[in-house]
Amino acid sequence: MSLLARWIQRILTFLIAAATLWIIVTQVYDRIEQRLPVFAAVLLTYVLAAYVILPLIIHASVALLRRNRIPRVTRAADGLPADPVNVILIGSQEQLRSAFAAAGWQVADVLTLRSAAKMVVSFVLNRSYPTAPFSALFLFGRRQDTGFQEDIGDSPRKRHHVRFWAADTDPESGIGDLAYWTRKRRIDPTTSHIWIGAGTTDTGFGLQSMTWQLSHRVDRHADSEREHIAATLRAVNCITDERYIDAGEPVGTHFITDGRIFRARLIPQSARSVPGREGVTTARPEPRT
Repeated sequence: MSLLARWIQRILTFLIAAATLWIIVTQVYDRIEQRLPVFAAVLLTYVLAAYVILPLIIHASVALLRRNRIPRVTRAADGLPADPVNVILIGSQEQLRSAFAAAGWQVADVLTLRSAAKMVVSFVLNRSYPTAPFSALFLFGRRQDTGFQEDIGDSPRKRHHVRFWAADTDPESGIGDLAYWTRKRRIDPTTSHIWIGAGTTDTGFGLQSMTWQLSHRVDRHADSEREHIAATLRAVNCITDERYIDAGEPVGTHFITDGRIFRARLIPQSARSVPGREGVTTARPEPRT
């Protein structure tokens, strides 16, 4: 993108932000404040702004300002850009689960009212919940098929975690194609041998920077989580044929990343060597030029 195009985009972004703030203050808060006490008006304005107005405006703005870019990020339920795709593992569902189990990661519980309530209690009391559920993110037109996590200490507020989507297309042949990321792919996870992952690190709890919604606070440096996932699987000799591949330009995300995806082939449990033995092919990230 040229320097002029960047400045035009920044100006448009500023104008959209200013217009949004004007709408929230003058068209929403002022009208609510005429009918409710100040505290109730502020609370209701926050709920409307964070969960209705801002997601709609940001979603529309991303579609306008970032059109025709390869969307190499997952999406939240409201359509906003979420975690970057940064891991591809090749192997069966059984091999995927076995590899993360060997590395000490836990399968995340399915998000239900019961598991969500347990997560809230654990979070408030700072009580360990190793299989805490994930919120739904979307890729290929559907939510994640599975997910794994590794606690950081005993606190449920901090964790390594990765979501995976089953795929049925060779990622190296179509990864630069817009249709690869946007076409709906509904397949049986038990038959998949390609797993597209988005891994990030939860570091606490706070407000999302774009919508002000309450959520886990995530480490913006997504590449460190990608390398942590690779290192833990490598340490127990669960992967081979490692490499880094480019996926196209990330879109509408606040994460700091070099844009590459770690790709490796899972080793069947029966064929794994004892950690520390030779014979496992590895690849370390090289500086981008």
